[in-house]
Amino acid sequence: MPAIVVEPMSRANPLTGTITPVRETPYSSGEWRVVECLETGMVFLENPPDYSRLVEEFAWEKTYEEEKERRRQEEPVVSFASNLSKSARQKLQKRERIERVAFRTLSRMYQERGTDEPITMVDVGCGTGEKLCRISQYFEEKNAVRVNPVGIEISAELARETNERLVPLGGRCIHSAAIDGLDSMADGEADMVIFCSYLEHEMQPLEVLKAVARKIRKGGYVVIKVPNYGCWNRYFRQKRWCGFRYPDHVNYFTPQTLTRMIESSGLKLWKMNFYDRLPTNDNVWAIAKR
Repeated sequence: MPAIVVEPMSRANPLTGTITPVRETPYSSGEWRVVECLETGMVFLENPPDYSRLVEEFAWEKTYEEEKERRRQEEPVVSFASNLSKSARQKLQKRERIERVAFRTLSRMYQERGTDEPITMVDVGCGTGEKLCRISQYFEEKNAVRVNPVGIEISAELARETNERLVPLGGRCIHSAAIDGLDSMADGEADMVIFCSYLEHEMQPLEVLKAVARKIRKGGYVVIKVPNYGCWNRYFRQKRWCGFRYPDHVNYFTPQTLTRMIESSGLKLWKMNFYDRLPTNDNVWAIAKR
C-alpha cells in the first residue's frame, strides 16, 4: 500500500476554519485540486480561484450552462436520460422538492408560533428568486399568512431582477455576498432560511451558518440541500459525477460533514432522515433549527 502523502494547504478546512492535514483525491481536474482532510473527512477545493473570479468569471449561472452543454456533447445518452427523468418528475409533481420541503417547514413553524404575524423567509443565493416567490405566494394562499420573502444574491443583474419580483410581495433582494447580506439584517429578523444548492459554492460555509444562527429567531428553521459526496453515483461515475463542478463547487459534503458543520455553527440538526441521506441520492438534505 502506498504511503499517504500529507500536503500543505493554501485554504483552511471549511469545516473547522483551521489548517488541517490533507491528501489529494482522484477528483482533481487540471489546476483544480480537490483534497480530503485526514482528520475530519471534509472534501474541498484546496486552491479555489480568487473570490472576484468566482463571482464573475465562474458565476454559477455561467458554469451551469457550460457544464450542461459539455455533458450533452460528451455523454448525449446520459444527458438525454437525465433530462427525460427531470421532465417526468416535473409533470408528476407540481412543485419541486425544495418548494414542498419549504412549505411543510413553514406550516410547522406557523403551527408552533400560534400567531398570524408575517413570516420572514430568506433565500441565500436566491438566483432569479422564482422559487422564493412561488413558496411565499403558495403559503399565503393556503394559510392567509403573509410571507415576506428576502433574497440574498451576489450577482448584480440577478439581484436587480429578483428585487423587482420581491418588492410587490413585500420583500426585497439584498445585493451582497452571503455573510454581508445576513449581517445587514437585524438579529432575530429571519424566521426561516433556505440554502438550496448554495453551500457547495461558498468559500466560508461555516461562517455563513454562524451568521444565520445570529440572524434567525429562536425556534426558526434552516433548510439545506447540497450535493452528496457520499453517494454511490460518485463512486460509479468518478469525475463524471454530476456533483463535480470546477472550480465553482468549492465544498463537497457528506451527511456526516454537513451535520458536523451545522452543529459547529450554533444551530442544531433537527431533521435528516434516512431518505434525506440515502447513498442512492445525489443530494443530501437537512433541516436545522435555532
